Amino acid sequence: MPRALSDVWRHFTPANVQGKSVYMCKYCDKTYVKNATKMQQHIAKCKKIPQGPTHAAARSSTQGENESVSAVSESDTHSSAPGPSGIRGFFDFMDDTSQKNADECFARAIYATGSPLMLTSNVYWKRFLNVLRPAYIPPTRHALSTHLLDEEFSRVQAKVKQTIDQADCISVISDGWSNIREQGIINYIITTPQPVFYKSVDTKENRHTGQYIADELKVIINDLGPDKVIALVTDNAANMKVAWAHVEETYPHITTIGCAAHTLNLLLKDIMALKTMDTLNKRAKQVLKYVKGKQVTSATFLSKQKEKNKSTTLKLPSITRWGGVVIMFDSLLEGKESLQEMAISQSVGIDSDIKKVILDDVFWERVSSSQKILKPIAAAIAKIEGDGAILSDVQCLFAELKEEIQTILPTSLLLKAEETTVVKSLEQRREFCMKPVHAAAYMLDPKYDKGILSGEEIKGAYAVITAMSDHLGLDKGKVLGSLAKYRTKQGLWKGDGIWQSCQHISAATWWKGLCESEALAPVASILLQIPPSSAASERNWSLFGNTHTKVRNRLTNVRVEKLVGIRANLRLFEPDTEPSSTRLESDTEEEDSGLDAEEVDMLLDDDEVQEESTD
Repeated sequence: MPRALSDVWRHFTPANVQGKSVYMCKYCDKTYVKNATKMQQHIAKCKKIPQGPTHAAARSSTQGENESVSAVSESDTHSSAPGPSGIRGFFDFMDDTSQKNADECFARAIYATGSPLMLTSNVYWKRFLNVLRPAYIPPTRHALSTHLLDEEFSRVQAKVKQTIDQADCISVISDGWSNIREQGIINYIITTPQPVFYKSVDTKENRHTGQYIADELKVIINDLGPDKVIALVTDNAANMKVAWAHVEETYPHITTIGCAAHTLNLLLKDIMALKTMDTLNKRAKQVLKYVKGKQVTSATFLSKQKEKNKSTTLKLPSITRWGGVVIMFDSLLEGKESLQEMAISQSVGIDSDIKKVILDDVFWERVSSSQKILKPIAAAIAKIEGDGAILSDVQCLFAELKEEIQTILPTSLLLKAEETTVVKSLEQRREFCMKPVHAAAYMLDPKYDKGILSGEEIKGAYAVITAMSDHLGLDKGKVLGSLAKYRTKQGLWKGDGIWQSCQHISAATWWKGLCESEALAPVASILLQIPPSSAASERNWSLFGNTHTKVRNRLTNVRVEKLVGIRANLRLFEPDTEPSSTRLESDTEEEDSGLDAEEVDMLLDDDEVQEESTD
C-alpha cells in the first residue's frame, strides 16, 4: 500500500521558475525543489503563516503532539483572522486539486474585475475567505502577479488563437495611446467578426512615424497569416495614411480604411468651429463650469433637480468622448428650469454675467436649434462605433445625414454662409471617408436599397468585387454573373422570403447560410465582416486606463498587457452570457464626464476642451 501523501503539500503551490519545477510557499513565496522534509521544516518556522486554527494545525505536524493541541487551543481565542473556529476549523481540509481550482477561480475573479493584486493581504478579505472555507489558503500577491497570472493569460490566449483560427477572415484594428507614465502603447484588435484583443506593443523610444507603424503592422499581419487578413482599420491621422500605403504595397489584397466614427467626429468639429456655434459653445461651458465649480450652486442645482424627479446632472464634454458637446447641450436643456429658478432666487448668489446667460431666451433657443443639427451626427457616431456595425452602414448613414441636415438647416439659427459651410463640410468628410470597398459592401448588403449609389461608385464596387475574387482564386465570370442575378433578383433571389429573412440575421450569415451555393457568396460574406471604425480599439483603452491607474502606476507594461488581455477576452468563454455579467460598468467609457474638482479647475483654465487632432 503506497504511503499517504504528506499534508505539507497543500501549503505549497507548484510553479515553474526559469524552466525549473519548484514549489512555492503560499505564505512567504519561498521556493523549494520537491523535498517534503525541508518544506515541512519551513512550514513549522514560517513567520508569515496565519495564526488561525487551520494553519496552527499545519505547524503541529513538525512539532510534538502536546504542542499541536496547545497551538490549536490557543489560536481558537487569539486568531488574527477569526473565522469558523473550534472543531470545524480544525478538521476542515482541502486536497491539492481543490486548492488549485479555488486559486484559479479566485485569481480569475481578481483579473476580470481589475481588483488589486494585493487584495489577499487585507485582513478583512482574509477573514471573509476564512468564514467561507477555513481550509482555503488564498494566493499571495506574488502568486497572483506571477505564475497564476501567466497560467490564466496562457489559457485566455489559447482561446483567442482558437477564435482567430476558426474565423474565415479577419480585420486588424490598431490605435495608439499614452499610458499613465506617458509611454507610447499601440494596441491591436482582431475582428472575427467579434472584436478580440490580440496584443499591445510598448513603442519605447520609437516615434510613431508612418514607416514605424507600417513595420509593426506587417509583423502582426505575418503572425496572423497574410492571406487571412482582409482589412486594416485605423484613425485618419497623417502617419496612418503613410502606413496604409506601405501595407497596401506589401499586401495588395488588404483594404485600408479610415475610422468612420472619427470622420463623423471631425464633421462635428467643423460645425462647432462656425462662429455662431463656437460662441454658443463657450457660453454653455461657461455656465456649466460656474455651476459645477462652486459647492453651493452645484448642491442647489442637484437639490432642485431632485425636487423635479430628475436625475440629470450637468455634463461637460469629455476630453475623449465623441459627440460630447451634444451630451453637454442635452444636460443644459434638462436642467434649464432648475438653472433659471436659481438665477431668479435671491438666496443663491450667481454671478451677474452667468445669470444673464441663463435668463436669455435667445441662448436657450440657440441651444435647442443647435441640437437639431448635432444630434443626428452624434446618433450616427453611436451607431457606427457599435460592435454590430458593418462597412455597408457607412454609405447609408452619410446619405441619411445629408437628407436630415438639409431639411433642418433652413430652420436653424445659423447664418446663410454657415449653412453653406455645413453642407460643404458634410460632403468633404464623406468623400474623405468613403472608398470603393464601402460601395461594394453596401451593394452586397441585402437589407439596403441600392438606388443611392452613383455610376462611379458602382464601377468602383465592381472593381473591388473582382479583385477579391482574384485573391480568393474564384472564377471572376461566375462571380460577376452571380452578382447580376443578385442585383436583378433572379434565380435564388427571385422570391420575397429570402429578402425578408435578411432583417433577422447578419448580412454575412445571410450570404453564408442561405446563399452559400452562389459564386458571389464568399466575396460578399468577407466584405460584410469588415468593421467600419476603430472604436473597438478606443474602447479597449478604457480597460487599459482602468487597469494602469495613478495608484497602480508601477505595473510593468507586460503585466498590464496580460491583465487587459484576460479582462477583455474572458467573454470568449461565455458566448451566451450577457456582457454586463462579465464586465464591470467602469470597463466601458461612460457618457458622463464625471469631472472632479481638479478637472473642473483645469477646464476653467482652458477656453477649449481638447479633442483628438484632425486629419
